[in-house]
Amino acid sequence: MRIRGAMLLLLVALLASGCKGRVFPAGQGNLTADPAASASSQDAAQAGLKVMQSLVSAENFQGLGFSSADQVKNAQLGDPLKVYRVPLDALSAYKGYANAFGLLQDAHKLIYPVTVDQQVVSSLSAAQRDDGWRATEYGNSALTRALVAHRASKDDFVVWVPALKIYFTARGEGEKLVLTTIMDDPRYEFKAGENIPASRAFAVLQKAASAYNGLPQ
Repeated sequence: MRIRGAMLLLLVALLASGCKGRVFPAGQGNLTADPAASASSQDAAQAGLKVMQSLVSAENFQGLGFSSADQVKNAQLGDPLKVYRVPLDALSAYKGYANAFGLLQDAHKLIYPVTVDQQVVSSLSAAQRDDGWRATEYGNSALTRALVAHRASKDDFVVWVPALKIYFTARGEGEKLVLTTIMDDPRYEFKAGENIPASRAFAVLQKAASAYNGLPQ
């Protein structure tokens, strides 16, 4: 039981941080100002990559996923993953109907893997705000590697349940929505790489959502 509890704490810590060190919101880490809002997510991500290159230093390169401060000079953006979120109230009310796709809400956010020599080392996110698209987070290396490793194609997207701190890669729509777990999760007996019909996965998560007390997981 103690081992299982330790595994759970490690899993939650990994999902909460998503990187070797801390997650750097836009504009933190040095004195670089946030870039102006962009008309597209791709433009925002390109601007964010420049910010990331200015953020990386000898003190924080490991926290951002790089093996050295100089490695960021060769960083490039990979194919983004669009993020859909599942709200706690919708999941709590889920009755196990076949079309689980209706639980998904557009998070207006994309996760861009950051690669060096075609290997994922870090990531940044682009989020849509009232004034346009902006880069919002830097780092999340462990989470992004797991997402990319369990991505079947560049058309896959991310399904995120914030309250339960769980992410899936996903494909399909309507009754054909399928989720892939990105790491072992002893809380729900999910195994990394397992392809699960969304209706079944959400039925499992619904029990935890109904019992959720609002405290940090």
